[in-house]
Amino acid sequence: WVTVDAGLQLMDTPGILWPKFEDPEVGMMLAYTGAVKEGIIDIEELACRLMQLLWMRYPDAIKERYGVEAPDEESAFPGYDLLMQAGKKRGFLMRGNEINTERMAKVLVDEYRSGKLGHFTLEMPEV
Repeated sequence: WVTVDAGLQLMDTPGILWPKFEDPEVGMMLAYTGAVKEGIIDIEELACRLMQLLWMRYPDAIKERYGVEAPDEESAFPGYDLLMQAGKKRGFLMRGNEINTERMAKVLVDEYRSGKLGHFTLEMPEV
């Protein structure tokens, strides 16, 4: 509820989403923002795709927040490489010096959703 005036209150309600999207990228964009129920998409896959998208469009924000370097141009999974770098920089290590990518994935998604990374647009106008 938002009070608009002394005698007027506005109620914001959740919207309705289609159960299936024609374009899977639409579903991913909604998942980045938290509009898709947790657990529908694997958090690490979601974070890798988000990291790659943010790196392509806003590399300075990612460099500044996580201290990562550009992934190898020949990498088959640049988003995963960036997630690994960020996890290592944050010290998210498990036994055997293995990087806890699931923990880093949760941090990335949470920081994106809370605006700690900045405020970005995910969709760009068609030219």
